[in-house]
Amino acid sequence: MDFKNGVSFIVTVFNKEKFILSTLKSIILNKIKNSELIIINDGSTDNSLKIIKKFLDTDIGIKHKLINQKNVGPSKSVNNALKHAKFSHIKLVDGDDILAPNIIHYMVKEMENLNLDLLYGHWAWDKDHFNYKFKNDLPSAYFFRDSFNRILLGGWGGSSNLMIKTDTFIKINGCDEKVFIQDFSIPLRVSGYHFKSKNLVPFRIGLSKKIICVGPEFIEKRLINNNAQTLHDLSLVVLNFIEEHPLVPKTLKKKVFKKIKGRCWRWKRKKRDQPLFSFEFLSFIMSYIYLNPVIYRLRYEIMNTWKEEKELRICEKPKIKKILVYVGLDLLGDALIKIPFLRFLRQQFPDSHITWLAGKGNSAMTKDLKLITSKLLNNVIENANIGNKLSEIFFRPKIKEEFDILIDTQKRLLTTLVIKKIRSKLFISPSCSYFFSDVKPKNMHEKNLAKELINLGLMLSYNQKIKQEKLEVFDQNGLVRKFKKKYPMSKVAICPGASVEWKKWPIENFIEISDLLNKNDKLPVFFLGPNETNLYSVLKKMIPYALFPLQTETKNITPIHTILFAQTCEFGVSNDTGCGHLLAIADIPTLTLFGPTNSLKFSPYSINNKNVVIDARTYSRQKDIKKIPVQEVIKTINKNFL
Repeated sequence: MDFKNGVSFIVTVFNKEKFILSTLKSIILNKIKNSELIIINDGSTDNSLKIIKKFLDTDIGIKHKLINQKNVGPSKSVNNALKHAKFSHIKLVDGDDILAPNIIHYMVKEMENLNLDLLYGHWAWDKDHFNYKFKNDLPSAYFFRDSFNRILLGGWGGSSNLMIKTDTFIKINGCDEKVFIQDFSIPLRVSGYHFKSKNLVPFRIGLSKKIICVGPEFIEKRLINNNAQTLHDLSLVVLNFIEEHPLVPKTLKKKVFKKIKGRCWRWKRKKRDQPLFSFEFLSFIMSYIYLNPVIYRLRYEIMNTWKEEKELRICEKPKIKKILVYVGLDLLGDALIKIPFLRFLRQQFPDSHITWLAGKGNSAMTKDLKLITSKLLNNVIENANIGNKLSEIFFRPKIKEEFDILIDTQKRLLTTLVIKKIRSKLFISPSCSYFFSDVKPKNMHEKNLAKELINLGLMLSYNQKIKQEKLEVFDQNGLVRKFKKKYPMSKVAICPGASVEWKKWPIENFIEISDLLNKNDKLPVFFLGPNETNLYSVLKKMIPYALFPLQTETKNITPIHTILFAQTCEFGVSNDTGCGHLLAIADIPTLTLFGPTNSLKFSPYSINNKNVVIDARTYSRQKDIKKIPVQEVIKTINKNFL
């Protein structure tokens, strides 16, 4: 496309009410015969838009276009404006910068003299930039020697201090829209354009010592002052560029990958008080000895380095097509602990194909929990016989397919070595304190099994503020609807059973709790499994107001029925049993009573609710669950649930 000789000013604005008028006035003083003004208001929430409109209503003597949009960030804003440019040169201006007088004539002349595609000048910061005194010097521009190497390795940036040919800007596809800050991608894409394919001629880049613009020395929440955003975007820009430009020399790739690894390590060391002798430090040191990097893995290292920063803006989330989750034994008890993790994984990656691989035996995901997992999993492989024999290490893996993400949920070393042979772009495993994992969680010593699994999923997402969507379970035959209609009052779930006696709190204590609930106008709803059916007639006589839906509302007793009826309750009280995990899966807050079992490790977990534990070890050296006082349970219920 041919462009008329002239300059298109592109001004990006987000909440610049204190500065935008001075910025626009400096542009008008720099207008030339063929020039236009394109202003992008990027979702400002202050008076910026009002000030801009008032200014444009006056006779400014230049054609102009105002684009008002939702906030998308500088990179996308510049590209949106670029679509409307009509002249041969682009002059970018941030909404708080002031251009030097006659700077446009100077920059155009220097670009023509050297036949440049891109020209960078200097810039200044000043506390009172409104009254800054620009020098009248006109130094000659000069070629930027070895520009690509210096830009790639040095993290070159800037926008208000550059001028670029419009056709060049279009050829490089504008700014990298996958990152928020626009400064870094422009010089990198221009200087390295010829690495995109063979027979491309390098663009010509020049430098000048002339001060092009001045900006306020300090502004709250300015992007350039957000060190986390700067380092995050700089790292991603380089990876994006290398993926789009396959001819970049390998030696340069290795150098820049080392810089990224070092950048990540230094940030973690600074912000997280990372110990000097750690796996992270070992990874950093190894990058100087040997590095055969996988860009996919580096992306997740960048993500997990900066994602906890509050002001970090993300333009593009990772696209994951295929995920493989390996589990060892997947009986009902094991599977219940994994459900919160599986729900989180599906919510984070709704379009991904998730395969569940049970290495040994059948999986509860295809049987007892099928009504839940059929919406969460695309494929379940049972009885795979993978990860059990030493000989498997020396042969090709049984699974031939390649996955984007492979998550090993168990910790047995032999199994991990076997599973790691399955092809994947990113391998995650808690085995050996995450020694084999490509990325590691911030908390590598989580005690709770369900939380530990959630941490595996968190490493794959920028989103750290999680609120899980309600679990939708098909209400076959409308059992729950009928139950709620029959008993519309407030209800509380109670699970008095357990697989062994030493996990059972005395049944008379649960009866006392039921009386408390009844006095508070809440119906106790008892969930009696196949091993507790003998309690039904006894409890029905002693607490006639209690409900027993698994005995009265359905002919079959299944985990799904427990979840369905539990969803009608406000909260639950349970022994250390699978029923307690079912209550948590039903998304109701749960109080769990523990005897000898490790409560930190096995307590039910729900992302949405605060579950509470009472541990017998507080009251008994023998960790006897019968020693937990009824009054302590009542006190906990009153404090947390009533």
